[in-house]
Amino acid sequence: MHYTLRQLRAAQAVAHHGSFRRAADAVSLSQPALSLAVSELEGVLGVTLFDRTSRMVRPTVVGEAFFSSLGRSLSNLDALVKEVGMIAQSRRGQVAISSIASVAGRLMPNVLMECENQFPEVELTLRDDVASRVIEVVRYGEVDFGIVAKVEGALPEDLIFEKIVEEPFYLVCVKNHRLARKRTVMWSELDSESYVSFTTASGANAVADQQVLLSGVKFSRVFSASQLSTVHAMLEAPLGIGILPRLGLPTEQHPSLTYRPLVRPVLNRTLGVVRRKDRSYSPAAATVKDILMSVAGVKVRK
Repeated sequence: MHYTLRQLRAAQAVAHHGSFRRAADAVSLSQPALSLAVSELEGVLGVTLFDRTSRMVRPTVVGEAFFSSLGRSLSNLDALVKEVGMIAQSRRGQVAISSIASVAGRLMPNVLMECENQFPEVELTLRDDVASRVIEVVRYGEVDFGIVAKVEGALPEDLIFEKIVEEPFYLVCVKNHRLARKRTVMWSELDSESYVSFTTASGANAVADQQVLLSGVKFSRVFSASQLSTVHAMLEAPLGIGILPRLGLPTEQHPSLTYRPLVRPVLNRTLGVVRRKDRSYSPAAATVKDILMSVAGVKVRK
């Protein structure tokens, strides 16, 4: 049985107005088009819905029962469509995000503040974790989207990556370290230093370690941790030097740590949003993602 919403609304209008002419005006159709829609619906249903004479149009007995139920059904449908539209416009809903720690700690507080100011009805939950865990929870649908650094060949085929921003890597060390006296530091100058690194589950670690290998740098000793706060604490100790992206740097007012740009070459990592290919953004999630892009300095397409 194939019928259309247009046919149903046309027939309901005729039943309500008792006239094909008035019904046609009400639904913005020509009278012939309205008559055709009603005839087609009657053909689909296999019944006559109206008794027609030259002077009046009124529902048949079957038609009266049909239009009684149809009116309630169309009203419920209109209410449902209106409710969905209101959700889309007001951006109500819950949004869960998983992010690598450097972004969660430095970028996301501003995103949370903007969401609270602009869309207070959005309930936002933020998880901070290592890159491999972020990818895992996105794949299993535990969050709406994740934020990670792009690593060539590391993203599963069932995920989509959308670039947010690129950021350079820096040397991080205590202020009295020999390399702190330099304005910039070459990768080769890191040779023989003790190194504080992220664990292999970190996206930043993968990008930095690849350049370490290419530069032929050999560290005297390597310490590793999975959380940015722990890495900072180990650098403060000091257990060695660190290689951190811009969002992972200590503050300029840090009492014991400082940082210098790494050059020859300048190394960048690409931050982006990841989601499942088979799962589109909800209106609320799309809004949060747009705010994230805006805070990161990316022009958002409307």
